[in-house]
Amino acid sequence: MRKEIPSDIASASGLRPEDTQTVRALCETYRSRLARNYLRRGYYLMHQRPKELGISVPPHLRNLEQVVGWPAKAVDSLANRSQFDGFVTADDDATGELARIVSSNSMKRLYRQAVKSELQCCCAFLTVTAGDVGEPPVIVSAHPATAAAAIWDDHMRRIEAGMVVVDRDRRPRRGDEPTWVDVFTDEAVIRIKRDGTTRNWSAEYVWHSMGRPLMVPMAHEATLERPFGKSRITRSVMNITDNAMRASVRSEISAEFFTSPQKYLMGADDDVLGDMSKWDAYIGNIFAVSKDADGDVPNFGQLAQGSMQPHIDYMRSLAARFSGETNVPLSELGVVTDNPSSAEAIYAAKEALVIDAQNLNADNGEALRDVALMALAVSRGADYAAVEGESLAVQAKFKNPAMPSVVSQSDAMVKMISVLPWLAESDVALEELGFSDDQIQRLRSDRAKATSRKLVASATQGTGLALPSANPDAAARQVASEAEQ
Repeated sequence: MRKEIPSDIASASGLRPEDTQTVRALCETYRSRLARNYLRRGYYLMHQRPKELGISVPPHLRNLEQVVGWPAKAVDSLANRSQFDGFVTADDDATGELARIVSSNSMKRLYRQAVKSELQCCCAFLTVTAGDVGEPPVIVSAHPATAAAAIWDDHMRRIEAGMVVVDRDRRPRRGDEPTWVDVFTDEAVIRIKRDGTTRNWSAEYVWHSMGRPLMVPMAHEATLERPFGKSRITRSVMNITDNAMRASVRSEISAEFFTSPQKYLMGADDDVLGDMSKWDAYIGNIFAVSKDADGDVPNFGQLAQGSMQPHIDYMRSLAARFSGETNVPLSELGVVTDNPSSAEAIYAAKEALVIDAQNLNADNGEALRDVALMALAVSRGADYAAVEGESLAVQAKFKNPAMPSVVSQSDAMVKMISVLPWLAESDVALEELGFSDDQIQRLRSDRAKATSRKLVASATQGTGLALPSANPDAAARQVASEAEQ
């Protein structure tokens, strides 16, 4: 387990007295949530062992390890349906600027990592800072709840102050001790670093005019009472997982007895087995027993074999409970029905999960919008209010969480375009067809080239002129420009 943020960062040299109390409150918030966050992380990573009831499992078999990956499935099944695909704005220049920020920070991959941390521990945090020498102009970072903390401002409905671990000492036997912690306030980013020699902490202020902390929470199912959301690995999920792990242990032990049913031999001498063990006698090809002194033949029999069906039915019942708690379809939990499901049944089974993904995208889209406005402000050297006042209509774009097939989506778009022909000229049609943002950019470029060639062909048709063979695209652009003028 990683070492927690030390409280002595509140005594860092250079830290203003008015910020000391804020840092202490952030450290206390972090410590109070850390144990539960690591507990849920343990369930996700399948490192958590269930509580033993001490009834049906023999003492020498209680260390039998059985793993149930349902908590990870609860997180991943929803996270996989939330796919960030860049930003769209009302201004082409701003869209291009945000596209460069997304590319330089690998934000699509960063979001996939952040959303899984968010679903594990109820929230994750995105931060925006200016890049140093040799770095991109704008740095967008993501931090899990196990390495960050924040204080909520109910009046402004945003973070009042936040803290994240930026770097750790990853040398062997160092325990990943934090060496660099950033504290975010309305006025500055406070860089608190530990000296490698004296191990003392010192604070450095990086002032900004943003008017709010450069830190945004991605909160799953946030409410007024719980602004930082709740985890997908709820108490009920953990309880059902414990039951499933215990049931898996009992099933494994029962399977051993199922494959070697109990047998008995009555009326035989004590030395009838000779040097053979009971197991050797069971698996031997020939097992001969002679009559006793009175001429009686020993009675050989077998006890009724135990059934695995009760264990299977119980696991199916637990899977149904888990599916009801998380909206994960039963088929994804390993429960297979005898009759194949129809297309309508498959859609109905995943409909609740799709609705959860739509709500997740809507909430995270608001957080990503704030990040985009902050990134534009940092890139332009402006403040948040100024960029927000430009009416850029910044929106985060997500892929369809229903993940329809290409055939069904294409058929739906053809029907829409037949009713609204102008829809074919919009990039929304390409997005609905499943093209990624990069593919749409390439299609735009190819469409522009094709349009230019058509303009050139129509302009030179009656003049007998031909395009220069050296660079026809350049000539096409020149003619297209002249035609527009």
